[in-house]
Amino acid sequence: MLEVDPPLTKDGNGTVASPWRLGVDLGGLLSDAAGMGLRWDKSLEKLNVCLSRDTGNSLRFGADGCLYAPGGDTPVPEVCARPIESLPETGVVAAEALAGLHGPYSSPQQLEYCLAHQFDIIGFKVATSSDDVGVVADYWSHRITTGRTSLYVTQDIRQMNTSTIKSVYNYAGDTDDPVSYNQGDGNVDRGDRRGGWWGWLAPRYYQPLVAEFLDRIDGKSVALLECAPDPDLASYPEATAIIGAIRAVLQYCAQSWAMIGVRELESAQSVAGAGITPVMMPLRPESWGETGLPYPVADLTGAGVEWIILSHRYDDTVHAAYRDAGITVLLWGDSRHVTRARAEALGLRGGYGLDPLYYRGGIPGGSRYGYRTEYDPWEHRRVGTGQLTHRTDQGNVLSSGGYVRGRTEESEQGLILPAGFGADIGRASVLVGWECPLTNPDSYTITWDMKWNTLAEDSSARAKMGLLFGAETDAGPYAWPDDPEVNPSGFPTGQVTLYRAFQRQSGEIGLAKWPAPGASIEYLATASSPSVAAGFYNSYELVVAPDQITFTRTLTDGTQYSVTTGDSQYRGPYFWIEKEETFYGRPANRFAGKFRNITYLPSN
Repeated sequence: MLEVDPPLTKDGNGTVASPWRLGVDLGGLLSDAAGMGLRWDKSLEKLNVCLSRDTGNSLRFGADGCLYAPGGDTPVPEVCARPIESLPETGVVAAEALAGLHGPYSSPQQLEYCLAHQFDIIGFKVATSSDDVGVVADYWSHRITTGRTSLYVTQDIRQMNTSTIKSVYNYAGDTDDPVSYNQGDGNVDRGDRRGGWWGWLAPRYYQPLVAEFLDRIDGKSVALLECAPDPDLASYPEATAIIGAIRAVLQYCAQSWAMIGVRELESAQSVAGAGITPVMMPLRPESWGETGLPYPVADLTGAGVEWIILSHRYDDTVHAAYRDAGITVLLWGDSRHVTRARAEALGLRGGYGLDPLYYRGGIPGGSRYGYRTEYDPWEHRRVGTGQLTHRTDQGNVLSSGGYVRGRTEESEQGLILPAGFGADIGRASVLVGWECPLTNPDSYTITWDMKWNTLAEDSSARAKMGLLFGAETDAGPYAWPDDPEVNPSGFPTGQVTLYRAFQRQSGEIGLAKWPAPGASIEYLATASSPSVAAGFYNSYELVVAPDQITFTRTLTDGTQYSVTTGDSQYRGPYFWIEKEETFYGRPANRFAGKFRNITYLPSN
């Protein structure tokens, strides 16, 4: 018998399966210990500073969540301005393309999303119109396309005047238009883009100008105007692209809270000459682990460049070379927590990515990883926080067939992993990031529904779906092969120190693991069950305990089949949904699958 007194807590019964767990009730501890000026907030479960409500008190919280006392040598600001110099020394969180994993790259609604989450830096692409006005663009080509707008001919922004651009309507989908864009539909009726933003709901909008975005940001975040068009795609030079950006920043007197991203050193000097902070943004290198520097360090320091955004494909030595020269480095990465850890280990200023909320891991003033109260975004036909794949790791977000991160459809909730997802390479999967890291990775239950929309031709082959789980990090598990034709960039193979719970099309269910990097898969438990029939959901349950794992399939008639293992090697907090079709180098074995109602429940 174990007895404890408050504020201590206990859980378990002292057995091997349920050992004693001692804890502390923070509310009971801190509410009694809080002295003058402190107060325990029961609803937030936070120890907060207590601000007096007495008449005349001017002490308040600043935009960074810290105490702010107006006065001194500076006037009281009309807004909580966040100039460049106020950015944190470490842990800067920067949103690439308006946090483009969640919405169109030029969407005003995405700007509101970024402001609401108080990202330190908000990045968006900028082009210049024919009448020298800055325009928010979607792509590095600096074009507006007919595929998703009311424009009749795809056109370079530089070749259109501002009145034409402001009349362009983006068919990004809306609440009455949740239909997925099906590959092969072609250029359907111009009045209805069949789901617009590739089947993911997003409000429609008119093409915004840079001035509109700066007016809305108004110093509440640092604006990064990306004016570095891809030289292989854009039809006019970077020197022209920066004209509208410089004009807009000066128009709004935003020099203290706006930066302009460029690729060419001459452009950086032009930006600096206008009294604006330039940021170097070299192209991603073709190869993983690139050790060549995109610019000589002396060239940047000699030109007074103080900021650079570098792809995570560069070797650590490249990042370190600029860091050691006193240049502020942001890691342009894949938004994963493991990449955030890399930036921290290298001593870089922060990270730049398409899913900055997941990358950051929480909300200022709220709980760390506060996004984990999100529930099944696919029932709303929306993208989930941390919905990352091997394709998003490469900066890809859109594909008509759903090959980047699956797709939704109008008829029912859930995520479709289409035929061909993963391109016949192992461990093709989608991170269930909005549930990760799990609050109790040693003891939990995950339930979900899963069905084959279509059947693979060969049921005895690799065709399977299920979960990958138990990983210590969220590094992608995709099994990149050592083949320059399939993997020309030389991406390293994904992590394998995790478990697999699988359902084969043939009916076999099982639990497996990779016991070490480079090792072959080890099957821990398998069982026969009826073969899969297309078009019918089955329910699945994964129960993880400290000394046991049980995986169960439940048929539509309630019949259950289970496998169990006592293996305890991995108890990490990250998991993915997975679909495999065949082995790399073997004939294609296509089928489409679907997941819905993914739910995580901690045992405690």
